[in-house]
Amino acid sequence: MNTREKLELIIDQLNNEQLSTLLDFAVLLKSKEKTTVPMVQSQAYEEWLSNENDIYDELFADEFSTR
Repeated sequence: MNTREKLELIIDQLNNEQLSTLLDFAVLLKSKEKTTVPMVQSQAYEEWLSNENDIYDELFADEFSTR
């Protein structure tokens, strides 16, 4: 039995209040999927995370090298 079939069996046993909660959760999961995926895949985001943009090395290099 696959995941979808297991979920359908459980859904069949839920009351209306539980189904409403499950629907809210499913909508939340779907909305998070749409908002996080494009940000992670964007070129600007990848460049921002790159080591070339790590300003802390430049800022603190002198301070740590003098100790």
